[in-house]
Amino acid sequence: MRKIILLFALACFLTSCNVTESIVFNDGQSGQYLVTYQMGDAMKAFSEQMGGGSTDSDKKEKGEVLDTTMVFADLMETYKDSIAALPEEKRLAMEAVRDMFMTMKMDEDEGIMDIGIGLEFESIADLKNIQDKIKKVQSLNSEGEQLEAMKNGSPLGKFMGSDEESVSYSMTTNGFERTTTVEYTAEEAEAMGELFDETDEADSELMEYFEESYYKVKLKFPKAVKSVSFKDAEISEDRKTVTYKASWIEYLKNPMLLDVKVEFVDE
Repeated sequence: MRKIILLFALACFLTSCNVTESIVFNDGQSGQYLVTYQMGDAMKAFSEQMGGGSTDSDKKEKGEVLDTTMVFADLMETYKDSIAALPEEKRLAMEAVRDMFMTMKMDEDEGIMDIGIGLEFESIADLKNIQDKIKKVQSLNSEGEQLEAMKNGSPLGKFMGSDEESVSYSMTTNGFERTTTVEYTAEEAEAMGELFDETDEADSELMEYFEESYYKVKLKFPKAVKSVSFKDAEISEDRKTVTYKASWIEYLKNPMLLDVKVEFVDE
């Protein structure tokens, strides 16, 4: 069961269940970036389909519990001989993400499965190619080619996100901006709004599956926030943390939906 769940987790990892993008800034522009894929609900559903929903009278083994952080630089040092023997593409991908880390928190009994990819950065400029680095981390799993084929050749593909946009971050003494750039044309962008056909049976079933899924952004600053451009954003009591989210499907239709401008309080 453990192996099946982990394989399913890797599949969800590249599709999404709930995603939280978190950036914590220290004084100055250093901090931590972490994107977390929360797959507990999907794990529960999959476990039930595999016969995990047994009655209370049945004796069950205690589910697996895991809470770990893997630092790629440490892995590369520990397993340097094995990594040297990898195909060039995998070796280059490992080298590109040397400065990153990966977290995994799992509790089968509680229905928790969170996988995170992160970076401790010295400057906001270090986040310039963060999406490319995340894709490289994702490409390191052995099921990558099969999942890529699924993305390109199945109804699920359109629900797995696009590679045609990039996100940039900027911060000054006055504020912060998250900006999405898309590579498709205006006509293609308009078509994104009609990407999902509710009259199509496959689309309808998948839309129902992703109905509760979301993409959340959480930003923590060393300075108090004066205003946020995202309409329904929540600001913490100390006015230093901003949280907002959009449904996964609406985000897929318009990745720029999560762009934001934050203005700091004058000091």
